[in-house]
Amino acid sequence: MRVLVTGGSGFIGSHVVDKLRERGYEPVIYDLRPSPWHGVNGSPAIDTVLGSITDREALERALHSCDAVAHLAAVADVNDVHASPEDAERVNARGTVAVLEAARRAGVKRIVYASTIWVYSDCEDDAVDEDTLLPAPSHLYTSTKLAGELYCKAYQELYGIDYTILRFGIPYGPRAREAAVIPAFVGKALRGEPLTLAGDGSQSRRFVYVEDLADGVARGIGDAAMNRIYNLASDENVTIRQIAETVRDLVGDVEIQYTPARPGDFGGKIVCSQRAERELGWSAATPFSEGVKRYVEWRRSQDAVAAAREAEAVIPAGEPDAEAKPRKVLIISADIGEGHDLPARAVAREFHDEDPDAQVSIVNGLPAMGKILSHVLRESSAFMFRWIPWWFDFQYRLFMELGPTRWMARRLLWIFGHRGLMRLIRAHDPDQIVSTYPGVTAVLGDLRRRGRLDVPCYSSITDLAGLYFWAHPGIDLHFITHPESTEEVERIAGPGSVRWAKPPTSPAFLAARSRADARRALSLPPVGRVIAISGGGWGVGDLLGATEVALAAQPDATVLCLCGRNDDLRKRVAKRFGDEPRLRL
Repeated sequence: MRVLVTGGSGFIGSHVVDKLRERGYEPVIYDLRPSPWHGVNGSPAIDTVLGSITDREALERALHSCDAVAHLAAVADVNDVHASPEDAERVNARGTVAVLEAARRAGVKRIVYASTIWVYSDCEDDAVDEDTLLPAPSHLYTSTKLAGELYCKAYQELYGIDYTILRFGIPYGPRAREAAVIPAFVGKALRGEPLTLAGDGSQSRRFVYVEDLADGVARGIGDAAMNRIYNLASDENVTIRQIAETVRDLVGDVEIQYTPARPGDFGGKIVCSQRAERELGWSAATPFSEGVKRYVEWRRSQDAVAAAREAEAVIPAGEPDAEAKPRKVLIISADIGEGHDLPARAVAREFHDEDPDAQVSIVNGLPAMGKILSHVLRESSAFMFRWIPWWFDFQYRLFMELGPTRWMARRLLWIFGHRGLMRLIRAHDPDQIVSTYPGVTAVLGDLRRRGRLDVPCYSSITDLAGLYFWAHPGIDLHFITHPESTEEVERIAGPGSVRWAKPPTSPAFLAARSRADARRALSLPPVGRVIAISGGGWGVGDLLGATEVALAAQPDATVLCLCGRNDDLRKRVAKRFGDEPRLRL
């Protein structure tokens, strides 16, 4: 039986692929990126189709040779859901419709859908099972997953596609995202950092070891599970404090610190999984302490492999004091906008977290590329953004869509920029170079291809598309923050030239902050309506007109006008509305 696994390259999906193979199924991975866990280090390669979960036609092509689909692809990180509810709805809800519709058109009559026990979070009773009446959800993530459940039921009624809905407990284990609570605690403990708990740590969770969860998905494909809902959660109710104590006992004596509780944190439910045990023979077989122990062992082995590769890559063979030599990393950015500066700071922070001894330098690459290029790239861009944005759009299309124009632009970047950039690199003598600015990336790529530079070069890509200058065949590896960029980058730079990296988010954005704190930080009144008008980092658009409309439309509202780096715009807004007490600049 051939089973398409959406999200098969991810944390849970990769384990499901392994379990299906073990059970005699033939899994096929459908994901935005190739699996980093299959076809490497002796593990068998798995048939893989790369595509978006909302691309119905690609899904239909992938499903034509399959008998069933295990739909696991989703935006599952709560922070990601809050940061972009529209993306979460598109992937989790509309993505599920796309899978169901593709299955209908391909003649596939079986789907296993991955939901979550968080659907019970708004229930009044503390003890819940599959028959518990679910109230309207108050959480964005829960809403999108419940929508998927309803779509599965509707497609069964209308088109005869049989479903199994599996409500997952909170997964943990090897290959987990670093941001999840257990990996985060283990990572901090291994670095000797304190473990921080919100409140008293009494919030409880129903964790389930990822291999047990994968076993539940494999069992869910069977006929016994047809058109049924199952909870897949552990009987162990584990508090956040217990997690920290378990990690401390396994890793070493680290401090546990307590911070004020977050408002609205999920206190936990007693979730019954007896139906899965009774009908499928499934149970969460791995005790929590044993599962965490396995994860710590896996994490240590991964860290050891990474350290060995890093040492092999940056320490020259035969150098007498090579082991004592700290790694030198040169990050080349451009002082044009936060799209380049913020990734540079985020990358530097990552290097320091991984290797406190590393010598990490962030430099502005524009001056090194010469006065002419610096003026054209910085001042001309600023002028166009602020005064004639349509010209920037025209120029952008010219360079992106016409090959000869792109070649000319690359040639000019090389002529004016490569000598100065090489002088900058020699002055820093780095072991690794990271570029967060496409103009620098284009020149670095040419230097590598021409054999003029023997230092590994990496590109940090924060744009979504139009990546002809962000990506280059000469760059060793491209780190993208949008998985949708994979196809375009690999078309430009070649297969295997892309890795996904978590978006560069500032620590201030992630810090817990109440509305009252936010209002104080922005000098806003403690209560009342606020209208925010943003010109982005550059301070572009008709902010004067927008401010006038906002002040007139809501007489009782405070208007917050964000002018970015555009001091001229700030002065013009202040001059025109300087006497308006409701305006904050």
